[in-house]
Amino acid sequence: MTLKLTFHHIGKPVPLAEIKDNPETKYSPLYDMYSLDMANDLSVPIELHAFGPDSSLDHRIQTEAHVAFKVNDIEAALKNQTIIMPKYTPFKDYTCAMILLNQQPVELIETTLSEREIWGDGIFKDSILYPDGK
Repeated sequence: MTLKLTFHHIGKPVPLAEIKDNPETKYSPLYDMYSLDMANDLSVPIELHAFGPDSSLDHRIQTEAHVAFKVNDIEAALKNQTIIMPKYTPFKDYTCAMILLNQQPVELIETTLSEREIWGDGIFKDSILYPDGK
């Protein structure tokens, strides 16, 4: 099987004060992480992330922007890579991990969900990432 990568989003760390009070910000107690999806004129999916003092994520994830790609085989994509966030399934039909490519954090996602389902509000129901459903 040939590995296929498709652009998915850009993730950018920001100071917590920049997004914490926005009503659209989601909080993940699993990683002490705040996330806010930002709309823009080009419809490029950009997700802002801020981290609390108890975040267990690798410092590079907390301080460096990353690009995310959907892959058709996450196991193959992770083979022989430096993994900085182990593979996990934050919600049904969506598995992800982060690696370093040339010292750049890159997120890999394997999913059967549509973009509307991923970026919509309903996806977070029963999520270990956002257990409050938001």
